[in-house]
Parts: sequence; structure tokens; C-alpha cells
Amino acid sequence: MDIHFVLMDAFNELGMRKFVLLLMIMVSYPSQAFALDELTEDSINHIAQQFIDFHRTEDETLLQSVMSNDVQVTVNQGSSGFGFVLQYDRGEYLDYLKKGHRSKTRVGTDVSFISSEFLGNREAKIIIRYRSKKLNKYVWMEGLIELINGEPRVISVDEYN
Repeated sequence: MDIHFVLMDAFNELGMRKFVLLLMIMVSYPSQAFALDELTEDSINHIAQQFIDFHRTEDETLLQSVMSNDVQVTVNQGSSGFGFVLQYDRGEYLDYLKKGHRSKTRVGTDVSFISSEFLGNREAKIIIRYRSKKLNKYVWMEGLIELINGEPRVISVDEYN
């Protein structure tokens, strides 16, 4: 049954005041039910698992669901002071990761969840290590997670190799 018909039937049976009250309850309920007040270990592990699954499958929708729209990404390439720093937005970072995984023989790459830590009750950090085929070495990814409108999101990513 279409939602429009359900709402029209409710309006006809309840009257205007009760209908508006019912509509307000329906609209406000999901945001109250799913909003978090503080980060949990499960929410942090879920985000880490999304990164791990992305590196194994290269399915970018996994990261799009956990990254903030205005995530800031800093990629530090090189060592011993002879390197360069790249700044990416969300879309550029996903493209960068896909290019780093390019392989003619298989999809995905070696990846492992190193650690996580709480930085208060509304912020946390995860560290993941993955193998970049393009650079032919391991890359350390540090993601900063924060609650945004009650949803845990990655707001900052720093990569080192």
C-alpha cells in the first residue's frame, strides 16, 4: 500500500489535529531512536571494518557511508624528510585509494586493523595498515572519528608511508 493512501486514510479518520500530531511523532521518532550521545566501541569497530572491507573489495560505497562529506585527507609520501604532502577531499581520496589498489591479477589488498582509542566520549581514532600496490609498500592510515548529528563519521584521515 502506498504511503500517500495511508496518510490520507489517517487524515480522514483522525481529523486535522490528531493527524498533525501523528505526523510529528512519525517524523521525529527515527532521529531520536538512532542518534548517539557518545561513541561506542561497536561504532568505532564498525567504521574500522568498513575501511578493511573497502581495501579487500574496493567497493567505495563502504567508505562513503562512514566518511563525513567534508572530510580532510592528508597523505604524507616519502620518508627521511624527503617527501611531499598531498591534500584530498572525499572524492579525490576515494580515487586515490582505487588507483593505489590497481592490479591486473586480483581485487583488494592486504589490510589489518591495528588499534583504536577513545579521545573523549565524542571522538576516537583508528589506525589501519594496508598494502599500496602503486607505491609497493605498506601505508598507515589514521582516521579521526567524531559524532556528527548523532552519527559517527570519519572527519579526518592522515596517511603515512
